[in-house]
Formats: sequence, C-alpha cells, structure tokens
Amino acid sequence: MKPVLWMKSSCTTCRNAKAKLAELGIEVAIRDYFKRPLETAELERLLPEDPSPMLGTKSPKYKELGLKGRQLAKAEAIALMVQDNNLLKRPILVHAKGVIIGFDPEAYAALRS
Repeated sequence: MKPVLWMKSSCTTCRNAKAKLAELGIEVAIRDYFKRPLETAELERLLPEDPSPMLGTKSPKYKELGLKGRQLAKAEAIALMVQDNNLLKRPILVHAKGVIIGFDPEAYAALRS
C-alpha cells in the first residue's frame, strides 16, 4: 500500500513535508482533509488511545475550547476533530512502517532504509 500524507494544501509546513518526501523519492498519495474531511471511522483507526500528540495545539479552536492541560478521551478528541479538522496536527504521514505526526525530515529519511 502506498503511504498517505494527510495534509491541508494551504499549509506551508504540509507543502514542505510533501516536497521533502518527493526529494527523498518516497511516493505518497495525498489526502487533503480540508477538501475531503476526515470521518470518525478514519480517525478511530489513526488515533492512539492517548490522542494528545495528534492535537493541533496552535489551532485557534484548541485555545477557544480551553484544551490546554486537559486529557481528552479518544472519543472526545475524535468528535472535536470531526467538527473542526484544524484540531488535528498536520501533516500526518501514514506509512507501512508507522505514523509520523508533524513534519519530521529525519523520520522521513529513516523510512527509506
């Protein structure tokens, strides 16, 4: 299965991640989850039991909801992310070797070996 980069096309960090993967010769399918929002079932498969690493803490909605310092249950985090995809940290690379949250050039390079 081809790796999938879950991203927002207007996000500079996401575009940088896409470019880095291309530079490394790692072919990915692109899933712009702002054009095609994520569904509950997709997030249930992707998110770990502790969803906190997947939360976009820079999102205005994160601050508005007062989520800092709160430990969200997986189901609660998913419900919030379905309502507002900006709550999901981006980009997310789903690869056979694992999931990489955020732009991590070193982790991307390690996928080639």
